[in-house]
Amino acid sequence: MALTIETRKFAGQNATRLLGRLAFQMNATMKAPDSGSVHDLRVSIRRFTQTLGVFKSCFPGKETRKIRRRTKKLMTLAGAVRNYDIALKLVSQSRIEEAASLKPKLESQRKESARVLIGALKRRIERKSSLKWRTALEAALAGGNSADSRIAVETTARRILPRMAADFVERGNTASQAKTSPEKLHAFRISAKKFRYTLELFAPLYGTAVNSWLESIQGIQTLLGDINDCVTVAQMVANYKGASEVASWLKKRQRRRVEQFSRLWLEEFGDPETVRARIRSLSHPGQAVRKPMGRTGDSGIGTGDLRLGAGA
Repeated sequence: MALTIETRKFAGQNATRLLGRLAFQMNATMKAPDSGSVHDLRVSIRRFTQTLGVFKSCFPGKETRKIRRRTKKLMTLAGAVRNYDIALKLVSQSRIEEAASLKPKLESQRKESARVLIGALKRRIERKSSLKWRTALEAALAGGNSADSRIAVETTARRILPRMAADFVERGNTASQAKTSPEKLHAFRISAKKFRYTLELFAPLYGTAVNSWLESIQGIQTLLGDINDCVTVAQMVANYKGASEVASWLKKRQRRRVEQFSRLWLEEFGDPETVRARIRSLSHPGQAVRKPMGRTGDSGIGTGDLRLGAGA
């Protein structure tokens, strides 16, 4: 059943919830900066900042912009650690003899990057940044009174999601073509993340109608993420002597994943009529649209049961 509340109230509820999650993850990562914790920190930052972006009319002012800049700095530091985690994982999976000599070097640099991240998180926690951010957002929400912030949240969803879906499909059609550059694939990956997090924000208004979208996007994100990981790690190991075989293995893996992405995109979004129906469904909360023929049926998971996978 659709929620009939003002957009600014819906925005405030979600910003509060996601900021709480971010604060929890900052503490958890500072105490134990393992690969899973760092990954979860990055996801919590993305989800929180996407909420501020989607509902920017509800959170006006320079304080909100400051929050986004500061979380972006944490994202950059966490990204450096995450890159070494991915590099260590892929180098180990390569099972190439020269990989053994790369691991100690990567582990050493990972340790240094984690030290820098821990320091930044500690300073934010000691300054009670999450509490200050919450206060600033509450003030921005109370002070903002734009027409967009006062409309029903269903109306906001209908304005945003169909447009984002159409843009996602258009970008995907271009990205899935042969010889698309890694840079363009990465740009599409980022836009796919933003679309997914926005869908998740509005999911309570649609019920299971968004499940097929989320499943499709997550599968595509996973492949795009693997492609980007191959490119990133290949650039990283290029700085080390004797890493040519690992670099070659990464290039082959990247090509396979690109081919898989193109096939999956065609399966999910190759039928124009089905794609148009899926986009239209986002204009009508509560109306589900079947996935394209040839794919397995909907998983039946509810919006409250959605879990993040590797492509988050």
